[in-house]
Amino acid sequence: MGIFFTKKLCYHLIILSCFACFCITPSNSLKCFGTFKWVITINDGIPNSTIDFHVKSRDDDLGSHSITYDNNYAFEFCENFVQNTVFWADFYYGKKFVHFNVFDSKVVKVVGGSIFKENPVFWLLKDDGYYLSKKALSYNDSAWIHRGKWS
Repeated sequence: MGIFFTKKLCYHLIILSCFACFCITPSNSLKCFGTFKWVITINDGIPNSTIDFHVKSRDDDLGSHSITYDNNYAFEFCENFVQNTVFWADFYYGKKFVHFNVFDSKVVKVVGGSIFKENPVFWLLKDDGYYLSKKALSYNDSAWIHRGKWS
């Protein structure tokens, strides 16, 4: 009888502990319980421009979008459990074009991440190419990391 009571008590303590974790976890983490939540923001840093682009992953097609100077487009997602999520985009600016991954394991290595909070990724499109940052920066900040050029 004593062993049964102890096992039952342990079972109830485990259930109570799991419930407590859900109750004290910030609401934005519940959506991605057990995985990383990412927020990708794409900024147009080219004066007098319109940038057209299409964002996709293997599982999600986020469609075609346009942004103008000093505006942005943002989306969020929960990374899959094996952490191999990839989102890519095709960008068009006048006659210029570029295709790159806006989220993959290389981006994660640059920006880092935490399972306990939203993880931001910022992209900046400029005349000379595209830049990456883990935080919002002014367009002329030297902390932007140049990742490539337009074709």
